[in-house]
Amino acid sequence: MRPLEELLVGVLLLGLWLLWRRDGHPRGRSWLAAAGLLVLALHLGIEGPHWQMAPAYLAALLLPLALLCRRRAAVCGLLVLLLAATIASTIASWMLPMFRLPAPTGSYAIGTRVLEVTNPHPVDARFAEPDGQRRLVIQVWYPAEAHGGRRAAYRRLKETELKSTYQAVLWTHSRWNAPFAAGAAPMPVLLLNPAWGGRRTYYTYLTEELASHGYLVVGIDHTGNSGPTLFADGHVEKPVDGEVLDFETHTLAQLDAVAAQHLAIQADDDRFVLDELTRWNADPASPFYRRIDLTRVGALGHSFGGAVSVETARTDSRVKAALDMDGSFWGPHAAEALNKPLMMIEEDIDNPTAEALKDPFVLNNHLLDMRDATMLAKSHARYANLHGSTHSSFTDRSLYSPLRRFSDIGSIPAYREYAILRALTLAFFDQTLRGKASPLLDGNPHPFPEVTMTQK
Repeated sequence: MRPLEELLVGVLLLGLWLLWRRDGHPRGRSWLAAAGLLVLALHLGIEGPHWQMAPAYLAALLLPLALLCRRRAAVCGLLVLLLAATIASTIASWMLPMFRLPAPTGSYAIGTRVLEVTNPHPVDARFAEPDGQRRLVIQVWYPAEAHGGRRAAYRRLKETELKSTYQAVLWTHSRWNAPFAAGAAPMPVLLLNPAWGGRRTYYTYLTEELASHGYLVVGIDHTGNSGPTLFADGHVEKPVDGEVLDFETHTLAQLDAVAAQHLAIQADDDRFVLDELTRWNADPASPFYRRIDLTRVGALGHSFGGAVSVETARTDSRVKAALDMDGSFWGPHAAEALNKPLMMIEEDIDNPTAEALKDPFVLNNHLLDMRDATMLAKSHARYANLHGSTHSSFTDRSLYSPLRRFSDIGSIPAYREYAILRALTLAFFDQTLRGKASPLLDGNPHPFPEVTMTQK
């Protein structure tokens, strides 16, 4: 819970105690009832309302009636109702908390902007508009002035589902449309590609950190695969092929055929976004004018987004380095070398038994692991095995709930894992784009005992 939410629950508990004891001076009860309404108003105005606290809101509104009521039967009924409502909000707020993103460690404050771009000539028209153009929503995080712009929410309301609407009043460390940091050097660019069916905001623990260290991070929602995504005209696009990569029923060849199509589309999105950044950087009317260093561009992604980042680096000479977070390589060049700096950070890989390999899901993953190992060796890539992580723990999801059913967290505490991932990502791009060597990219023993680092 956030401070005003905790204070509201505290007022409710004190009111319940007075009701139970049938204690307290009438004037004191009146002050407590007023305090509950004041805290409720402050919470709604400052922190923002969300469904987990709805029972507590009802309790705060009923508390004055209960405290001032003189009928014992009515007071008993209200006491039970208020107690149930307070408990319900407490449990809901524990199960799906208003989590806190880790504080950025860089010297810059952070601004963020959501932009819409239109590619008039996409490589594939399946997810394009009727006129053949393809619309994309991107979000940029960048070094900003410490003051200016309102606090940015974790997600925009129309991009949430019913259960996740609370994330539209969950505040980040960024500010909407804040002015760019005065006097800052032109920013290196990092293109961020989300997982299959994921979204651009799923990695805010990382995007804010990189921006605080002087990077322009561009999160891309790949229309048709990412989302939900809100466009400027109010249309919300949801992922349409979220279950296409079915490891249970498809062979690796079938999976490759589907993945290759999306890989081409999304890598084309990346290249187009780079084209747009180039245009903005040269446009005196653009807020990005002369603020971007397009000689230092990297790409990173999680899961399928990692493969997209590698494909973008393979097909665009502007991209100098790629980082893959726990994603297999796909497409016709999946086993071929990438002749650019490459690092993969991966969860623990199982060595399945012959019996386990009879399961199509296990077999497909094993075949991918072997192909990935071949590609990494050919590319002389850095490989970081993050022991105790899970596939989902590379995202913000580890903070979504203390229950593994909702968070899929590994054995590493979330904030510890984020500290490791942030440090490794920053070290890799600082070295490959800025020429700053880091001991975090050397061999073992590694400064983080959870990491085994090898050079393939």
